Amino acid sequence: MLQVGRQQLRRPEKFFQLIRQTSTKRNWLKPDGIETDLRIYNCVAKRNVPFILNNQYFVTWYTCGPTVYDSCHLGHASCYVKLDILQRILRHHFNLNIVSAMNITDIDDKIIAKSENLGKDWRDVARFYEAEFWTDLKKLNVLEPNVKARVTDHIPKIINYIERIIKKRMAYVGDDNSVYMDVKSVKNYGKLQNISLDEQNAEEQLEKGIKKSPMDFALWKARKTGPTFPSPWGDGRPAWHIECSTLAGMIFGDNVHIHAGGIDLRFPHHENEECQSCVYHDNKQWVNYWLHTGHLSMKGESQKMSNSLKNTITVKDMLKKYSGDDFRMACALSHYRNSMDYSDELMEMAKSNLNKFKGFRTDCLAYLSGKKTAVGLDDSAIFENLKFAQSHIDSSIKDDFNTARSITTLMDQISSISRCINAQPGSEVQTASSLDAVAAVSNYVSFILQSFGFAFVTGQEHELNTTTEQFDLNALLDDILNTRKSIREKAVADKNDHLFEICDDLRKCLLQNGIDIRDHSKGSSWTFTKRSIEQEK
Repeated sequence: MLQVGRQQLRRPEKFFQLIRQTSTKRNWLKPDGIETDLRIYNCVAKRNVPFILNNQYFVTWYTCGPTVYDSCHLGHASCYVKLDILQRILRHHFNLNIVSAMNITDIDDKIIAKSENLGKDWRDVARFYEAEFWTDLKKLNVLEPNVKARVTDHIPKIINYIERIIKKRMAYVGDDNSVYMDVKSVKNYGKLQNISLDEQNAEEQLEKGIKKSPMDFALWKARKTGPTFPSPWGDGRPAWHIECSTLAGMIFGDNVHIHAGGIDLRFPHHENEECQSCVYHDNKQWVNYWLHTGHLSMKGESQKMSNSLKNTITVKDMLKKYSGDDFRMACALSHYRNSMDYSDELMEMAKSNLNKFKGFRTDCLAYLSGKKTAVGLDDSAIFENLKFAQSHIDSSIKDDFNTARSITTLMDQISSISRCINAQPGSEVQTASSLDAVAAVSNYVSFILQSFGFAFVTGQEHELNTTTEQFDLNALLDDILNTRKSIREKAVADKNDHLFEICDDLRKCLLQNGIDIRDHSKGSSWTFTKRSIEQEK
């Protein structure tokens, strides 16, 4: 039973706030289905709750997409990279079929203002920045959603969605011909973030008299100028929150398993989405799990990175100095719900950790291929440490996707093996073959890093063009041919058949990889070929 003291009874506003806060903790409805070992923080329950599969075939995931009026900056990127890591973990570590969707807000006051400043059609502006957004995500190795939905492609559906809420008498047309949600008629408003229905800000005060309550939010905004769309209430544009509710409902229906976005979207955007969607679908819980990523700020600044504050770094500019994997490592070293302070120090630390994993991978390949020996390897100790790492990382991942703790455990796992492989043989007896143990650790480390989405593990780093400079095959082969030319000249001068053999071996090696070297009187050239090395013999 709720205990209330006399002091609280004398202050009724505090009493009702206490009731609201206490009841909010009970607003999360545990879905029916199969309970997993994974526990996820739930902002409605205000605690970690079990992740329950109410559909054994797939998990639905909706992510709030960008408003495409400017280039993607690192604040956006950190959100999408962190969410990509979580999706990949669910796919690879838990073997779940994630069906994902994202909206693109391609009509907005900011888009219109940008188009006017540039003297371009607003549609061209939106398409340009949308294309740039997907290019940036690709460079960061973020998987595209299964379904992309532009707002302007679904205006009739949004209008129908609003009409249904009005028919339920939960929304009304205001004095300005905009449509507003009647918040006080909705039970459990304030699920995601405790909020008093009497709170007002300066902007809402200005609207007093237009709306029934300062807390009522717009579903449709009446507009007389600029790009507008016809509706039963007059020309206008969809309001922000209704876009996601309509599009997510269109794709996934009356229940979404996971809905994700930045922490700044929790209120009012996600709160209002949940409110209007529950009304539309006649249910008590539209989203089972809300996932929110922490802000990214410049180190030393208290405010988040934002275009409006002009304190941004674009993805394109970051990639001039660091790779997509470097940035992903920085994100993985921070729990997804935590804020990040971006700085060169952070990125250099992330780069250093990434290079240690790359070095470990190289060391293992060299050891397994017989190019390196090792000192001090102990099979039983390796397998015991591997067993501990697997258990610890599994429990870390199941504890609300604790990637930071998982990376630390992996770092401990690789350090001793790399040290043994790189040790200089002295008076110690070289270790007997530990190929199986080293291979097992290498496989596990690669599996975890791949499940976090690191491109270097699968050899995609160059393909994504995320390195400091674009990989130039022509320049590389020119350098190889120049070196081969120097060797040939030395062979001719010294009449050294062995050097000629080295040149021939290099030519055959390149041919085996589809590159045909052709010698001429004044140098060599190359071309791609489908011939194999056997055809040269």
